[in-house]
Amino acid sequence: MELGHEILYLSDAEIAAADMSKRELAEAVDDMLKQKSAGRTVSKPKLGLYPKPGTFFQAMSGVMEEPPFAGVKWASVVHDNAERGLPSINPIIQLHDTESAQPVALMGGRWITAHRTAAITLVAATYLARPESESIGFIACGVQARSHLEAFRQVFPLKRVVAYSRKRATAEAFANEVAESGLDVVVTEDPMKAVEGQNIVISSVPESPSLKPFLDTNWMSPGSFAGMCDVARPWHGDRIRVLDLVATDDHDQSAYMAKSGRLHFKEPFDADLAELAGGKKPGRTSDEQRTGLIYSGLALADVAVAGRLYRRAIENGWGTILPL
Repeated sequence: MELGHEILYLSDAEIAAADMSKRELAEAVDDMLKQKSAGRTVSKPKLGLYPKPGTFFQAMSGVMEEPPFAGVKWASVVHDNAERGLPSINPIIQLHDTESAQPVALMGGRWITAHRTAAITLVAATYLARPESESIGFIACGVQARSHLEAFRQVFPLKRVVAYSRKRATAEAFANEVAESGLDVVVTEDPMKAVEGQNIVISSVPESPSLKPFLDTNWMSPGSFAGMCDVARPWHGDRIRVLDLVATDDHDQSAYMAKSGRLHFKEPFDADLAELAGGKKPGRTSDEQRTGLIYSGLALADVAVAGRLYRRAIENGWGTILPL
């Protein structure tokens, strides 16, 4: 590929076929966080455009030293797209070479968005969850539940899953897949049962104009960890502070979202993930602590994963070369 004259296009199908392991994804994210802690990255809070209820567009950007790429993800969400037979989340990622600033790749972002989110939560859990955690509860049972379960099984000795979804059929479909994988699984219509007694809780409730908080951190058991991958939107914000340690993926991003009213949590956070990965702040310090991660969206994770995928694609001759 000729720099400055050509660009590589990678489809979501080609990215999925690359079969990047969950451990490699987590490694890429953890390395990025360590670079961020050392001041070797640049990023800005994502820009959000909200033209009408249930529809929004976001631009997320960041620059890394290694892999040496600048990237932007342009993502849209339309909640009623299912009625059109279309995906509700539609991201595209563009990469530029950091040194020359030339564009090098354009790629589908669905696979990366699904799996880098799980990688971020998994990295957070290595600092905030108990390593012997065996049970996990899911609040919402869609793409993120599947990617998180797949990722967490690589690191934690999971044995039992509790599944809750607004639509029971969605939870049952997820539970059937879980059962086939050999884990014990229970479907519940009571969200409290997916939180209470679980070592790990993952919430990934989509944004909706009609959504009201229905989860309570007081339900969490001693020693548990909650990955709030939905900006904690289904959790009662005034009760999150009962946790012993509350982390975020990025201080600046969360502060921006709190100011705009899209994050309902009274700061400050105890740490962000770069501080945990860089050793600047402690993670879990006792078996009894209840901990949580409020994930607000970290563009550098997209750049870290996309950069690795781009390099692999060039090495293996994947994708389509397009003229600029």
